[in-house]
Amino acid sequence: PMHTKNFVCRVQSAVDDADTAASVQIPPFIASPVLEQVYPALIAHKDKYGNPNIPLGSADGKRCSTLRRLHFQNKLTEEETAHLTDLGFRFHSFEDVYYECDFDEMLQKLMDYQQEFQTFQIPKKYEPDPELGAWVTMLRRLKQIDDLPEDQVSKLDAVEFEWISTRKCGSSFMKRYREVLDKLTEVHDVGGDEAVAELLSNDAEIKKWIDAQKQVLANGKLSESRVQYMEDLPGVDWMKEF
Repeated sequence: PMHTKNFVCRVQSAVDDADTAASVQIPPFIASPVLEQVYPALIAHKDKYGNPNIPLGSADGKRCSTLRRLHFQNKLTEEETAHLTDLGFRFHSFEDVYYECDFDEMLQKLMDYQQEFQTFQIPKKYEPDPELGAWVTMLRRLKQIDDLPEDQVSKLDAVEFEWISTRKCGSSFMKRYREVLDKLTEVHDVGGDEAVAELLSNDAEIKKWIDAQKQVLANGKLSESRVQYMEDLPGVDWMKEF
């Protein structure tokens, strides 16, 4: 019967994957216990699917998620990171941190930070805990665009979290971005998308700046975080011509 044939095929596939994993030699420079444990499965997955990114839903998938967190926490060696990159392993972007981390766990870390330093103004690139700095930055960004769950907003309000960062990024991109964001937000709050479109047709400087970011993206030089910033501009489909 057909279902028996399919079952046999799945079993054979699993056997093949196990054989591949069993034959893998662990590189001597690998020091991370998690990476050492999941490495054969990474290679087997890459041989079968063309990439080592095992999806969640299995023990190895969870280990891949742990590897991404270890990398963001600077707990993998340079050799390990370079080797995983060469294999095509996908690491967390800055934005992934919020979605991957447990909210209550991170909130406790934030409260520990506040207790020690008497402030919620944590640096975005906080070296002792890079995840925490990234997570707090994403909280503020998501709140600004009304995309933070209400229960999380309530918990943060209850501890008097400071929604406005007093730490200003010194890059020319961020300085200009804030100016554009403030102007577009002001206009959008009054007249919606149509008012923003009218502004862009009349304000050559803002349009020129947005078009410049579009060109940087086309050249492959706009970071993921800056792409997200651009997508957060109200009333702007910045990937289209105005």
